[in-house]
Amino acid sequence: MDRLVQALTASVDPASLMVRVAEQACAFMPNADGAAINLLRASDNAYVTVSATGVLAPAIGFVIPKDSSVQGIAARENHPILIHDAQVDRSVSRNVRAMNKQWGTRSWAVIPLVHNDTAIGSLMLAARNAGAFTQTDIDPMVAVSDFVSALIGNQSELSTLLTDVIIDGQDRGQGAFTARFVASVMMPEAVEAEGHQLRLDALLDQPDVLGVAFQPIVHLASRRTIAYEGLARFPASTGLTPAQWFSTARRLGRGLELEATALRAVLAAARGIPGACPVSVNLSPNAVLEPAIQEILVAQDRQLIMEITEHEPFPDDLGAGLKCLRQRGIKVAVDDAGAGYASFTQLLRLRPDIIKIDGELIAGIDNDPAKRAIATALTSLAAELNATVVAEAVETAGQLQTLIRLGIEYGQGFHLGRPRPEPRLDRSGATS
Repeated sequence: MDRLVQALTASVDPASLMVRVAEQACAFMPNADGAAINLLRASDNAYVTVSATGVLAPAIGFVIPKDSSVQGIAARENHPILIHDAQVDRSVSRNVRAMNKQWGTRSWAVIPLVHNDTAIGSLMLAARNAGAFTQTDIDPMVAVSDFVSALIGNQSELSTLLTDVIIDGQDRGQGAFTARFVASVMMPEAVEAEGHQLRLDALLDQPDVLGVAFQPIVHLASRRTIAYEGLARFPASTGLTPAQWFSTARRLGRGLELEATALRAVLAAARGIPGACPVSVNLSPNAVLEPAIQEILVAQDRQLIMEITEHEPFPDDLGAGLKCLRQRGIKVAVDDAGAGYASFTQLLRLRPDIIKIDGELIAGIDNDPAKRAIATALTSLAAELNATVVAEAVETAGQLQTLIRLGIEYGQGFHLGRPRPEPRLDRSGATS
């Protein structure tokens, strides 16, 4: 409950007011394609996007550390900062550059919000075109930022009232109920965010609750297992899928921490698999470039396949950043090829060792000529790149036979083998 009070009193304002501010900031700036309000959260000293509109609408809930962010620099200098191309500017983090590619934004104006000489957040403007903002453009919004800061700062009376009512004025049980009721009225996203934060904290504090399952990757014609993919399994009681866990962690600024935890769990569980049998691990493009995660990978004395997931754009320096891993014998696979960010262009840039065809393209492939054409194109590209093709989500005998006819040698899916906590090995220790 105390954390919820912190979230309310630190992040402050009724959501509807913040939404209105973002909408009007975008409307009054002709060059802006989107706007957002970030508020400085006292509980962890991070900026949280509490409202956003236009191209920045997906940024709601995004968490940015204060000290290492452009928002933090603008606050320390008490001066707006212009970013002319946020997709390449090295003053912003790799994760933020990748998010700009996902949102399609290039120009940024970050205007600090200050109340009583204290930084409380920032007003952000974004545009699709590079170099869209000048200091002259944003001068009117700098004046507006004083008004926005006053709106937020004057909520201190509300903060005091909340603290008195929730903590001092009632017993703890009634206070918890009051806190959640007020949150649901004022800032419904605070309730959801706090719940996710608590679950994530508990998981990272006790990583042993994280399970692992291994799904076989098989040679389609012989049905012989040639590798295993390690999959993180989260507590079922939370009701969140693995994809939702990782998405939530990224929004809370803890995506890399969760990926590292899942990686360690998979590698620990894989000790029972013979070292000659490759184990595939999943990592986002940004995570695989992190030195700490690369150290974990190169320290292994077994064959590894590193699957690059398609949940975010591939950084421009991804290929160069993987060079040291490839030199250590680690194979690079692109997951979900043909969907999301794993496009043909990305495949040409990265030149992976393994191309995994997205399961959506495999579903119904035995009855869909267009899907067969795409699979054939990916297979031809793989041949030119000297890469191996693996079909994902093979669920039926019809799909299996079609893939074999198309010349695709390898696959995985429920029809070939379900994920299991421990892979099946024959008495000699070979996979089967």
